[in-house]
Amino acid sequence: MPFRRRGALTDEHLHAMRDAWENTDDYHTAAIPIWVGGNSDAGIRRAVLLGDAWHPLRVTPGWLADAAGRLKAAADELRRPVPALTPRIRLRETREAVTAPDRLAGVGAIDQIIADINQIRLLGAETVVLDPFNGDLTEIRQPERAWQTLAAVAAYHKSQEDR
Repeated sequence: MPFRRRGALTDEHLHAMRDAWENTDDYHTAAIPIWVGGNSDAGIRRAVLLGDAWHPLRVTPGWLADAAGRLKAAADELRRPVPALTPRIRLRETREAVTAPDRLAGVGAIDQIIADINQIRLLGAETVVLDPFNGDLTEIRQPERAWQTLAAVAAYHKSQEDR
Protein backbone atom coordinates (compact mmCIF):
# COMPACT_ATOMS: atom_id res chain seq x y z
CA MET A 1 0.00 0.00 0.00
CA PRO A 2 1.54 3.32 -0.98
CA PHE A 3 1.99 5.55 2.07
CA ARG A 4 -0.04 8.38 0.52
CA ARG A 5 -3.09 6.04 0.23
CA ARG A 6 -3.11 4.91 3.88
CA GLY A 7 -5.38 7.69 5.13
CA ALA A 8 -7.94 7.29 2.34
CA LEU A 9 -8.01 3.53 2.80
CA THR A 10 -8.47 3.95 6.56
CA ASP A 11 -11.36 6.34 5.94
CA GLU A 12 -12.98 3.84 3.55
CA HIS A 13 -12.76 1.06 6.12
CA LEU A 14 -14.09 3.22 8.94
CA HIS A 15 -17.04 4.33 6.81
CA ALA A 16 -17.76 0.69 5.89
CA MET A 17 -17.76 -0.37 9.55
CA ARG A 18 -20.04 2.52 10.54
CA ASP A 19 -22.42 1.74 7.67
CA ALA A 20 -22.53 -1.94 8.60
CA TRP A 21 -23.31 -1.17 12.24
CA GLU A 22 -25.92 1.45 11.40
CA ASN A 23 -27.75 -1.08 9.26
CA THR A 24 -28.10 -3.60 12.07
CA ASP A 25 -31.40 -3.94 13.91
CA ASP A 26 -29.99 -2.72 17.20
CA TYR A 27 -27.24 -0.24 16.28
CA HIS A 28 -26.56 1.03 19.79
CA THR A 29 -25.74 -2.38 21.20
CA ALA A 30 -24.06 -3.71 18.04
CA ALA A 31 -21.64 -0.84 17.49
CA ILE A 32 -18.17 -1.28 18.85
CA PRO A 33 -16.45 1.97 19.82
CA ILE A 34 -13.89 2.94 17.21
CA TRP A 35 -10.57 4.20 18.50
CA VAL A 36 -8.72 6.07 15.78
CA GLY A 37 -4.96 6.22 16.15
CA GLY A 38 -2.47 8.49 14.52
CA ASN A 39 -0.44 11.28 16.04
CA SER A 40 -0.76 13.60 13.04
CA ASP A 41 -3.30 16.35 12.51
CA ALA A 42 -4.87 14.09 9.87
CA GLY A 43 -5.26 11.38 12.52
CA ILE A 44 -6.88 13.89 14.87
CA ARG A 45 -9.35 15.01 12.19
CA ARG A 46 -10.10 11.37 11.33
CA ALA A 47 -10.83 10.65 14.99
CA VAL A 48 -13.20 13.63 15.17
CA LEU A 49 -15.02 12.68 11.96
CA LEU A 50 -15.12 8.90 12.24
CA GLY A 51 -14.10 7.81 15.71
CA ASP A 52 -15.49 7.51 19.17
CA ALA A 53 -12.05 7.99 20.67
CA TRP A 54 -8.64 9.29 19.67
CA HIS A 55 -5.82 6.86 20.48
CA PRO A 56 -2.41 8.55 20.16
CA LEU A 57 0.57 6.27 20.68
CA ARG A 58 3.70 6.73 22.79
CA VAL A 59 4.00 10.50 23.11
CA THR A 60 5.70 13.00 25.36
CA PRO A 61 3.59 14.59 28.10
CA GLY A 62 3.97 18.09 26.61
CA TRP A 63 3.07 16.94 23.12
CA LEU A 64 -0.07 15.23 24.39
CA ALA A 65 -1.22 18.35 26.26
CA ASP A 66 -0.81 20.39 23.07
CA ALA A 67 -2.49 17.71 20.94
CA ALA A 68 -5.50 17.55 23.29
CA GLY A 69 -6.04 21.24 22.51
CA ARG A 70 -5.76 20.52 18.78
CA LEU A 71 -8.31 17.70 19.19
CA LYS A 72 -10.82 20.11 20.73
CA ALA A 73 -10.10 22.77 18.10
CA ALA A 74 -10.65 20.24 15.30
CA ALA A 75 -13.95 19.14 16.85
CA ASP A 76 -15.07 22.76 17.18
CA GLU A 77 -14.06 23.52 13.59
CA LEU A 78 -15.91 20.47 12.28
CA ARG A 79 -18.87 21.09 14.60
CA ARG A 80 -18.58 17.60 16.00
CA PRO A 81 -18.31 16.26 19.55
CA VAL A 82 -14.82 15.85 20.93
CA PRO A 83 -13.97 12.14 20.83
CA ALA A 84 -12.71 10.53 24.02
CA LEU A 85 -8.99 10.80 24.64
CA THR A 86 -7.60 7.25 25.06
CA PRO A 87 -3.81 7.39 24.72
CA ARG A 88 -1.42 4.46 24.79
CA ILE A 89 1.68 5.29 26.77
CA ARG A 90 4.85 3.34 27.21
CA LEU A 91 5.28 1.83 30.66
CA ARG A 92 8.93 1.56 31.63
CA GLU A 93 9.97 2.21 35.19
CA THR A 94 13.53 3.35 35.77
CA ARG A 95 15.47 3.55 39.02
CA GLU A 96 16.29 7.22 38.51
CA ALA A 97 14.08 10.01 37.20
CA VAL A 98 14.40 10.56 33.45
CA THR A 99 15.15 14.22 32.69
CA ALA A 100 15.53 14.14 28.91
CA PRO A 101 13.20 16.62 27.18
CA ASP A 102 12.00 13.90 24.80
CA ARG A 103 11.00 11.55 27.63
CA LEU A 104 7.91 9.59 26.67
CA ALA A 105 4.91 9.60 28.98
CA GLY A 106 5.08 6.50 31.16
CA VAL A 107 8.86 6.30 31.16
CA GLY A 108 10.79 7.16 34.30
CA ALA A 109 10.66 6.73 38.04
CA ILE A 110 7.32 5.57 39.45
CA ASP A 111 6.53 9.13 40.60
CA GLN A 112 6.98 10.36 37.01
CA ILE A 113 4.75 7.61 35.64
CA ILE A 114 2.00 8.41 38.15
CA ALA A 115 2.34 12.14 37.42
CA ASP A 116 2.02 11.42 33.68
CA ILE A 117 -1.16 9.42 34.21
CA ASN A 118 -2.58 12.15 36.44
CA GLN A 119 -1.78 14.78 33.80
CA ILE A 120 -3.52 12.66 31.16
CA ARG A 121 -6.58 12.37 33.41
CA LEU A 122 -6.61 16.17 33.76
CA LEU A 123 -6.70 16.37 29.96
CA GLY A 124 -9.99 14.47 30.15
CA ALA A 125 -8.91 10.88 29.52
CA GLU A 126 -10.92 8.22 31.32
CA THR A 127 -8.91 5.42 29.74
CA VAL A 128 -5.13 5.17 29.39
CA VAL A 129 -3.55 2.08 27.87
CA LEU A 130 -0.30 1.24 29.67
CA ASP A 131 1.98 -0.57 27.24
CA PRO A 132 4.72 -2.46 29.06
CA PHE A 133 6.30 -3.90 25.91
CA ASN A 134 9.42 -1.92 25.10
CA GLY A 135 10.69 -3.85 22.11
CA ASP A 136 12.71 -6.49 23.96
CA LEU A 137 11.26 -9.94 23.27
CA THR A 138 12.75 -11.31 26.51
CA GLU A 139 10.24 -9.07 28.35
CA ILE A 140 7.47 -11.36 27.13
CA ARG A 141 9.09 -14.35 28.80
CA GLN A 142 10.00 -12.40 31.95
CA PRO A 143 7.18 -9.90 32.53
CA GLU A 144 7.63 -9.62 36.32
CA ARG A 145 9.12 -6.10 36.22
CA ALA A 146 6.22 -4.81 34.11
CA TRP A 147 3.73 -6.51 36.45
CA GLN A 148 5.37 -4.83 39.45
CA THR A 149 5.10 -1.43 37.79
CA LEU A 150 1.47 -2.05 36.84
CA ALA A 151 0.74 -3.13 40.43
CA ALA A 152 2.37 0.03 41.82
CA VAL A 153 0.34 2.25 39.48
CA ALA A 154 -2.89 0.38 40.32
CA ALA A 155 -2.20 0.61 44.07
CA TYR A 156 -1.61 4.36 43.82
CA HIS A 157 -4.84 4.95 41.91
CA LYS A 158 -6.80 2.68 44.24
CA SER A 159 -5.52 4.69 47.22
CA GLN A 160 -6.68 7.90 45.48
CA GLU A 161 -10.15 6.46 44.87
CA ASP A 162 -10.44 5.41 48.52
CA ARG A 163 -9.87 8.97 49.72
